[in-house]
Amino acid sequence: MRPWYTPQLLTACLVLFPTLLFADQLEYVVSGVDEPMLTNVLNHVSAYRVGSGAKLSRRLQRQLIEDAKTATLKAMRPYGYFNPVVSVQIDSVEAGKWRVGVEVRTGPPVLIQELQLELKGPGRDLQTLKDWFAAFPLAEGQVLDQQAWDTAKLDVMALLEEAGFFNAEFSRHSMRVDTVANTARLQLVVETGLQAVMGKVTFKQDILDDKTLASLQRFQQGDPYNIWLLGKFRLDLWRSGYFEDIEVVERRELSIDPPRVDLVVNLTPRKENTYQSTVGFGTDTLVRLQFVWSRHLLSPRGDKFDLGLGWQQRNNEYALQANYRLPRKTDTPQFWIGSFGVGSKQQEMRVSASGDLENRFTIARGRVDDYTVRFGKTRVRNLKGGIEQLFETTFLQLLNDQQDYTLTGNFESQTPFGSISDSQTRLLNSNSQSLAIGMDWDWPVIRGSGFHTEGHHERARIFTSNQVWGSDVDYSQVYLSSRWNWLAGDRWKFLLRAEAGYSDADTDTVNIPTEQGELSISVTDLPNLYRFKAGGNNSVRGYSFELLDTNGLGSNNILTASAELEFRIHDDWSVAAFFDIGNAFNDWSNPDLKLGSGFGLRWYSVIGALRLDVARGWDLQGEPWRIHLTIGTPLL
Repeated sequence: MRPWYTPQLLTACLVLFPTLLFADQLEYVVSGVDEPMLTNVLNHVSAYRVGSGAKLSRRLQRQLIEDAKTATLKAMRPYGYFNPVVSVQIDSVEAGKWRVGVEVRTGPPVLIQELQLELKGPGRDLQTLKDWFAAFPLAEGQVLDQQAWDTAKLDVMALLEEAGFFNAEFSRHSMRVDTVANTARLQLVVETGLQAVMGKVTFKQDILDDKTLASLQRFQQGDPYNIWLLGKFRLDLWRSGYFEDIEVVERRELSIDPPRVDLVVNLTPRKENTYQSTVGFGTDTLVRLQFVWSRHLLSPRGDKFDLGLGWQQRNNEYALQANYRLPRKTDTPQFWIGSFGVGSKQQEMRVSASGDLENRFTIARGRVDDYTVRFGKTRVRNLKGGIEQLFETTFLQLLNDQQDYTLTGNFESQTPFGSISDSQTRLLNSNSQSLAIGMDWDWPVIRGSGFHTEGHHERARIFTSNQVWGSDVDYSQVYLSSRWNWLAGDRWKFLLRAEAGYSDADTDTVNIPTEQGELSISVTDLPNLYRFKAGGNNSVRGYSFELLDTNGLGSNNILTASAELEFRIHDDWSVAAFFDIGNAFNDWSNPDLKLGSGFGLRWYSVIGALRLDVARGWDLQGEPWRIHLTIGTPLL
């Protein structure tokens, strides 16, 4: 049987194959216009391609010229040029390659002769709508820009949709262009219609009381619809820790007066127990470890339990914290809280006179142990219609504070056991109990992520302890801190922070013998847990962790402040320059504030911001520069 092909047929296929497979190539060059018209014209004319295996014949060239002219005219109209003069020339570059030159003379643009823009309906006083009206991109006398016109129309409908004006429409929207006079008349009338209200919320789940879930809502039935609050509702349900998957379905009833949006919330419970372990590092703490066990639902009431263990290398410090939370059946989120904590660390007792940072003496070494039991009630207050939340806690806290130090070296020989004074004994070895009554507030307002995070965060607390109700010592304390981040454009960011703390607690003067004579230091009656210290990564940079206080033992009062300027250099990388000031002290007449300044590098990674700072402590002589590094999440 003879094959279906012959040598002559095979030779012909080999000769014709490149011609059939490869079409002529076209290169388009547009001149006479700038961006963004240049790109638009190029996109329109370059849509024409020679078919597979085809060659650019004279007939195809004539067709290509006509198509290029028509495409250019269409591409120019959105920018207000309806009568451009277009010439097209086709030149051969080499075999199978052609250059298509499109030269455009724009001619006079179409100018807006009349612009009628009007807002009607109940939503016309909406602030976002007023802002859109004030920033409308077109005005009389300007060149007609159809893209800006279309974008503005889409923007206003999106704003109305977000605010719940689902029946909004354009009662009039027209564009009349006189291509002879090169003028345009624009008319746009926005009818907002009625704003929808929040309707009934139905929870599809069977593990938790619906009233407990309803307390998480930042809105009530009948409140104006707000898409931002709906997003926060989803986030609050997730943060509650009870559910793995959350789906909020809107059911809009737009034909009633007023329109209503009912919600159906489909919830899938998460595993009852979760376990989390983390590792971090910072120049303040060195290596840090943490393990947390969470039992997310103990009963249908919504009570939950957390147990955390933490350790950090510096001072061989460890902590155990157990927390219990029980939601109250109220219209707003409220919780009964209870906690138990144990903290222990090894440390040196380094003291000095008058805050001398260069000449501190290590007089003793030992451990400081704290045992705390806390009971209270937390209330979440919705501010600005639920856009912001303030967390307010009233509490009772029982504290057992233990210090066990041993004198070291020369100080042990200079101060024989039998001759230690009562004040020295209390300094080295003490065991005190106190019951504090107080309140604290936490007000975070944070938007964005990574470099583009901005907002503010305030914390405050006030508490008091008194021998009247069984405490060993009397003291009171007030503390306030504030942090502000805001962006200036896409690359600059400003950061400000400040803190102030005051304690009404007695101080005692303790005399410590040294080779140079007795050293008198002021020691507060405050338990170690409540004493203030400054210095370190998140305080006054340029100084080591908790170096700053008047004598090395912790103080009654604190003042710190910081100003930082950050500049984004590439994607998730930025550089910063900063100035810090502050100190912890007992005497308000002599706070002796210390100065620090420097520069840093930031990397916004998936685990958070990694910060590297190089800072100078201006009150240090022998070691003026210090590196501050923070990696991972603070644990202790």
